[in-house]
Amino acid sequence: MHPHTDIVPLPPYTRLFGPVTQARVIRLFVAYLALLGAGTALLFLAHQDSLRIFGMGLIFPGGGFLAHADICTRDGIGHLLAALAGMAAFGVSLLVWFGTGNILAPPLAWLGLAIGAATMRHGALRSSTIEMVYAGLALALGATAIAMSAWFALARRQRRIDNAYLASQCGQLAVIFNAAGDAADAPEMSLDHLQRLRFALDRALQPLDQFNGFEKIDQFQTAATRYQLNFLAYGVALTQARFTPAFRGYMHAAQIALLDKQAQHQVWSYWGLENLWGNLQADPDPVARENIMYTGFVALQMALFSASTGRRDFSEAGRFTLTHPSGKRYVHDAGSLLRRLEHEYTASPFYLIACEPNWVYPLCNTIGASAIMAFDAQHREQRWAGRARDFRHHLEAEFLDGFGRYVPCKSARTGLALPAIGGVMPLAMPCFFLNTIAPDLARRQWLLLRRQLFGRNGALRRRAFWPIDTGNYGFSRASAYSATALAAAELGDSTVYRACMAALETECPSVLKDGVIHRRKASVWAHGVELMARAGTRDGFRQLIQAPPALARPQLDSLAYPGILVASAHADGDGLRAVLYADGVHAIGLSGLRPNAHYLANDIAMTADASGAARFNLTLGGRTSLHVRAQGGG
Repeated sequence: MHPHTDIVPLPPYTRLFGPVTQARVIRLFVAYLALLGAGTALLFLAHQDSLRIFGMGLIFPGGGFLAHADICTRDGIGHLLAALAGMAAFGVSLLVWFGTGNILAPPLAWLGLAIGAATMRHGALRSSTIEMVYAGLALALGATAIAMSAWFALARRQRRIDNAYLASQCGQLAVIFNAAGDAADAPEMSLDHLQRLRFALDRALQPLDQFNGFEKIDQFQTAATRYQLNFLAYGVALTQARFTPAFRGYMHAAQIALLDKQAQHQVWSYWGLENLWGNLQADPDPVARENIMYTGFVALQMALFSASTGRRDFSEAGRFTLTHPSGKRYVHDAGSLLRRLEHEYTASPFYLIACEPNWVYPLCNTIGASAIMAFDAQHREQRWAGRARDFRHHLEAEFLDGFGRYVPCKSARTGLALPAIGGVMPLAMPCFFLNTIAPDLARRQWLLLRRQLFGRNGALRRRAFWPIDTGNYGFSRASAYSATALAAAELGDSTVYRACMAALETECPSVLKDGVIHRRKASVWAHGVELMARAGTRDGFRQLIQAPPALARPQLDSLAYPGILVASAHADGDGLRAVLYADGVHAIGLSGLRPNAHYLANDIAMTADASGAARFNLTLGGRTSLHVRAQGGG
């Protein structure tokens, strides 16, 4: 089925859970039945009230505090409030588990509440209390069963409606996905675009151990420094590939620096804790065990660096070595990251790799898969070819909810999934990466999502976009607009792209300061995603991953940053065409020329040295075009 002419339908909804998820849910239910049995045995067979109350606490979190709860006495109300506080505390432990991967938090909270209730002086346990607990439990289980049945019926109905809608859109594909590729052979950034690029370059080109301009909030969730580095690097790489493939200089240096910053201990130190309390292992190496949020994301960073520059720096053995403060070194490179990804994909029952210990995110896995595909194309290998079918099958069977949306994440140990919260962004952004892995699925999910974006009057529905910035948890729709625009650019939906970028400018206006454009309320992560979107073009990411361009020669090199800003640099036969922004006389470096050959740079004659390099001085006045050509050439 060709992704540009047909739409793959949603699979029939015949079961609540996929096979792997169902096995995990059943295992969880059996574990709870064992806990319920132990609690019931203590409740009815123990002779001490404290043990019986402990048994009530095992039946559900905070249940032991209900031993003397009522609404008629002061002490009874106190017990009831204690039970409610206990259930709230258990809810917080679940958030801690989700947010940090700390799998010990929920069971320890449950056990601690049971012990705490058992140590209180309740007096004799009343039979009416026991009856109330079991009645409440039966009511909760019955309500859950009814809710699941209702969900199943509604979901089956919605699948039919959605598939009918998808079928109706077949004739509209050319209207919806209407963006063309680059109209120009040598696309060029505007000065405004260059000033936005400087937001990333300024952060990348500072000393490796400095992180000025990065947000430091937490290292466990989406505000983590590693994600800021990832997406700034992705933005620089996509910009390099589209606008300046024939420029080496500070664009290459920025990508290398953003990768080397990923190797700084402060960026990956979080894993020592997560691995300890999530996997009960003391190994701080973030690559040694399933941890796609680091391994997969960094691997894609390396892949895009190679695809956009033609360089293989990080394929050199040991090039990405991580040094622990203890002095222990973890020797890695692109190859070791890829081997880890391959192993983990195969070893996981879900065929998707966990991020935080236990939590599996489809989005993160599409990023890791894109990295493998990119290196396959660059090295003419077939790592992903044998895995693509299984990946797609498990993605559809295990991570597609009843209403046709990919769940944000799922617990690998319990099978429980978070609902599709967060507005349109967590539904839109996977489409960007899916367009490389399974473009028909990307197109299907985008069409289903697109219905939510516009009101009846044709205006963008602001309420569909999450008002909290993923990158810094502040109140801003910057990340939501940027991520949705990014997916729209890749899929070729110019209507959504323009609407999102306009809304972004309206709600988070650009600010120019010292030659750099930023948005005050937007996170660094959102700035990186916006840079990616501005470098995007229809199927641009997919083409860069699957068919990386040949190394452009000759190349601009050794230009002073930020003294000279390169808006465009493209190979032109045996020469080069570029557009530079600067004022005054500047030294221009070239590399990749034919050794000892004669060239003209505009009207300046020069001769390449034996290594194919040359330097000359050029007077620049604002926007200046540069044409380098072999003497006697066109």
